[in-house]
Amino acid sequence: MAASNSTSVLDAAVLAAVLRSRRRWCWKQRVISCYLSKHQNRPAEVRRKPRNFHRNRGFAIEEMDRLDPSTFKKMFRVSRSTFDELLEIITPHLDQRNEVKAKNSSGSSISPKTRLAVTLRWLAGGSHLDLCFAWGVAHSTFFSERGVLWPVIEAIDDAFALGFPVNDLDRLAELSKGFYDHSGGILDGCVLAVDGFGVPTRCPYKKEVPAQKDYRFRKGGFAIIAIAGCDVDGRFITATAKHSGSTNDIIAWQSSKLYKWLEVDNGLPSKYFFIGDEAFTNTQHFLSPWPGE
Repeated sequence: MAASNSTSVLDAAVLAAVLRSRRRWCWKQRVISCYLSKHQNRPAEVRRKPRNFHRNRGFAIEEMDRLDPSTFKKMFRVSRSTFDELLEIITPHLDQRNEVKAKNSSGSSISPKTRLAVTLRWLAGGSHLDLCFAWGVAHSTFFSERGVLWPVIEAIDDAFALGFPVNDLDRLAELSKGFYDHSGGILDGCVLAVDGFGVPTRCPYKKEVPAQKDYRFRKGGFAIIAIAGCDVDGRFITATAKHSGSTNDIIAWQSSKLYKWLEVDNGLPSKYFFIGDEAFTNTQHFLSPWPGE
């Protein structure tokens, strides 16, 4: 204890002597920094931990394989058979990892199965902090461009084409039949159900957008407006998300390429039409609710 006190007194005396000198401030900073680095020892409890350490990633996979079908679907929003099929489809679209470098860094590479499971669980509402802890993934790896989340999402985008069948008459007939059967013949010719929704996001930085307030959403917070269309089973066929949260659905719809093809170019055969809620307007190819009979 006495040695510690004497060291503190010595440090204070040196500091006072340096500060009283008439030297420039930059010189004083260098002297104090050099003195402290040589004469002060860092406590053992705050010493830097080794940068690389092995992560236990196999445990989470084993527990995942033990889940019953109902719990599995609640967690990942897909059945086990759909998960396995999706994994097989997107694996060729994922970048191959350097096994040697991964083993030296964390003991093993992150398998495609782990990457897909973590991504689906995050999309289902899981916290990235909990997922990184449970699956042995570093926080920096989770969101990085070559990490876990974005490569898997890009692989899904590459593996599954999204777009309205503008030149496929057989596909249009198939879409129409689905709405016809579901509505008992009332929606005869409907091929797409369109709606807009706000995707919550953080407040954009000033360097990212011209006007931050434009991204305020009418239901609270900040958002990006997405206009999407689906078939009778609720499967997305087309989508666009390029407008701020304060944009009305009809404005976002009228600036889309699909709107131009439908209303300006008249690309849809006359017997077919789209449907939407009261945020949209009625046209020859778009059916929206209106008051009265």
